[in-house]
Order: sequence, then structure tokens, then C-alpha cells
Amino acid sequence: MAELSPADVEAFTDGRLAADDPEVARMLAAALVIARREAGWHVSPVVQGDTCLLDAPRSNILALPTLRVLDLIEVAEDEVALDLKQLRISGGRPPGGRGGAVTLRRKHHYYGCWPAMTIAVTMDHGYTEDEAADWRHAILMMVDAMSTMPVLAGTGRSAADLTSKQVDDVSYSWRASGINEITVAANSVAYSIQALLAAYQIPPVYFS
Repeated sequence: MAELSPADVEAFTDGRLAADDPEVARMLAAALVIARREAGWHVSPVVQGDTCLLDAPRSNILALPTLRVLDLIEVAEDEVALDLKQLRISGGRPPGGRGGAVTLRRKHHYYGCWPAMTIAVTMDHGYTEDEAADWRHAILMMVDAMSTMPVLAGTGRSAADLTSKQVDDVSYSWRASGINEITVAANSVAYSIQALLAAYQIPPVYFS
């Protein structure tokens, strides 16, 4: 399962943004951070053997930071592994569907809370490239939109960003964008695809 790469950006923009341009990699990284922050988890691709440390809830239901678990590998309380056969796991939800996070219950503890300690959950989870095609497309849209903003445009940037220029047979040189500029741009364009990002968002969990 492949993570989105600058090569995907180049293909999406028909070569307008080059895969070997460091600025493209930085914009893509910022777009992924913002999108995953909005979703509350990594979404895609599938991550294998991912270990999440969770605070035990004051409930018999433990919500996992994911919408799709392919394989529950280990659940440990205070470094003591539990018998997975004694746990019930919810089915999650289809890509872009409705529903909450994947949850864990103990089969014989419906009215008891999880112990007040840290719980380590190791799992394979996430959506494949095909399953999250619209989410991945939204990330590429973010990068494309970021590249046209005055402070970030790689080709077609304003003359104010030029550090050198040659008329005949010479490349243009652009002032590198700062990380703060990229983050601001990523946050700005995220609003335009909020509906797509929200389709993969984990609902908040409230504790009593």
C-alpha cells in the first residue's frame, strides 16, 4: 500500500508540478498533516502493526483511533496482553460511510469499565488506495490549490518571489516558502474540501 507521493502530484497536475521539486514534497506533506488532523487518524494507506496508546475510558467501550481494522494483533493492559478471543470488535464503517470509530468490548464485562490504565492496541488498519480514492484525490486537490496561492506557486508565481531571472535559456529561481506559509496555505484550502475530509472523520469521544 503506497503513501501519496510527489509523483502522484505530478501526474494529477499533468506535469505542472514536478515530482523532483522539493516545494511539491513540502506542500504534499503539509496537506497530509492537515487532512489527517481533521480526520483524527491517518485514513490511508493501510498501516501494518501500528501500536496506539490509549487512556482507558470510564466505560465498557474502548474507542479505537480508526474507522477500519483489518487485523487486531494485540491488546495489552499495563503491558499484560489480553486474550483476543475474549474481546468483541465492531465492524467499523465502509469508506465514506456513516458511523463511529471501531470499538472494543470484553465479552463478559458488558457492565464493567476498562481498568484505569493505559491500553496498548496493535493493529493493521486503514483504507486501501482504491477504497479511499476520493480522500486521496482531495489531498491532491489541496496541493494543486496551494501551488496557485501567491506565496507558494512554484510555476506561475508572482514576480515578487523571484530571486533571479534570465531571459534566454535559463531557469527562473524562486524564493523558498517557509513552513509557516505552507501550513497556512494548507489550512486555507482545506475548507474547500471539508465535506470530503469529514466523510473520513472519527467522531469525538466524550467521557463521563
